[in-house]
Amino acid sequence: MGRKRKTIVYFGGDVREYWTERGLEASYTGRTAVVAEGEGDEIRAEAPEPERAGDVKAGYNELARCLELAMRLNSGAVSPLSSAYFRAAAEVNWALEDGDWRRLPVTFRRELTGGPGCIVLCELLRRLLDDCRSSWEEACAIVRDCFTLRLEAPAADTPVPLGAVAALQQRDATLIKVVNDRLCSRLWDAWPGDWQRIGEYAIVRDDEADLTMLAAALCSRVYCTKEELAGPLRALYTLEPARFVEL
Repeated sequence: MGRKRKTIVYFGGDVREYWTERGLEASYTGRTAVVAEGEGDEIRAEAPEPERAGDVKAGYNELARCLELAMRLNSGAVSPLSSAYFRAAAEVNWALEDGDWRRLPVTFRRELTGGPGCIVLCELLRRLLDDCRSSWEEACAIVRDCFTLRLEAPAADTPVPLGAVAALQQRDATLIKVVNDRLCSRLWDAWPGDWQRIGEYAIVRDDEADLTMLAAALCSRVYCTKEELAGPLRALYTLEPARFVEL
């Protein structure tokens, strides 16, 4: 049995991005805080103590929002994406609390299976960029070395609206678009002018994100079927065949 741990997970709110001498900064307002309490593989949600002082009504309303969200998380009355984000944010928090973030590829290794759980990729990327002040290249390298992707059957994932991701964490939605733009740039370099191919293999299409494709673009290894290599992963496999292992 693992030790009990607690951390704060923030949902929603607004984010303001601005440039300073230290680089891009992000400040958050209006977020709903939930305490994640974990022991072993189980993570439950609790309402935190209200932070407002002197404003009884505002404090009561804030506590009510936190309690409602915690109850919905614990009862499974939220979307799979919301549940996955809650777990991902908590696990990333604990991983960063455990020591030097540069050692995460040793201390925080995970195998993903596609779908909503892949939200952990952009949540870790966000924390490395915003809190650890790593460069884009260094953050992507750490994320890559922390995760592998295993697809033992052809994926049948439903893309998630970027708006749904932004409702949980705006910066995560922004980073998905950045990863997509960089992938599309590589696809353009490989197949200039082939908009149909680029659109077919993009992470973001029609304001929806394919989180499994996001994982395929970011993970160090992708274990998948022959059908996947010949289908949705064909372009990525052509660009970086060494990352792919046929099952």
